Amino acid sequence: MLRLVYFPSPGRAEAIRVALSISGVEWEDISIDGEQFSNMKESGDLPWGMVPILQTPQGTIAESSAILRFVGHLSRLVPDDPFQRAKADEFIDGMEPLSIALNSTFGVRDLEERVRMRKEIFGPEGKGSSNLRLLERKVSESLTGWAAGTDEMSIADLKLFTGLFGLFSGNYDGIDASILVDFPGLIEYHGKVSNEPRIKEHYSDAKSDEIRWIFLPDAFEEVFTSD
Repeated sequence: MLRLVYFPSPGRAEAIRVALSISGVEWEDISIDGEQFSNMKESGDLPWGMVPILQTPQGTIAESSAILRFVGHLSRLVPDDPFQRAKADEFIDGMEPLSIALNSTFGVRDLEERVRMRKEIFGPEGKGSSNLRLLERKVSESLTGWAAGTDEMSIADLKLFTGLFGLFSGNYDGIDASILVDFPGLIEYHGKVSNEPRIKEHYSDAKSDEIRWIFLPDAFEEVFTSD
């Protein structure tokens, strides 16, 4: 039995959840709150003091990308070809600047200031917008349409799909889906991944009024056609 430990939100564990679901192995999704996280940290249950972690019969694995690579093998989403495997890893590592651009906003308690900072990050000259342009270009360069140019969907696609679009779910003050209207290539990519049969099946129980709505095939259609 594998046990994934994280907060209830998609966050850094969502790609792992999808990969585990696709794998067909037996696993348990363990949701914790802030108090439980603090207790686990103090007791030494978190190898690097952070979540997610994956508890396995052999021991605990930490760091979201390491976990994703581990479960990616179980779900056959890690390419067999060494070059394609390296390109998938490259793409995963290349996404980190987008997270770094937002890191400084998470500790800001004042709502107005937090919103101001995030709107600046995704403004015309912001680092967030710069990263979106880069990701859109990288996807457009793929001959297969998959993020890392792999023959089939890979863990890089799970990382990009959940990590990028999860930001625009409405769960983060100052960041909304309308930002992506200037990135048609990313919206097209969303359509490709969200309609992939295994992804579509995984989110078949997601509702339009909960945080995972952004992973549904028609997510942007509803956003951009509403008044």
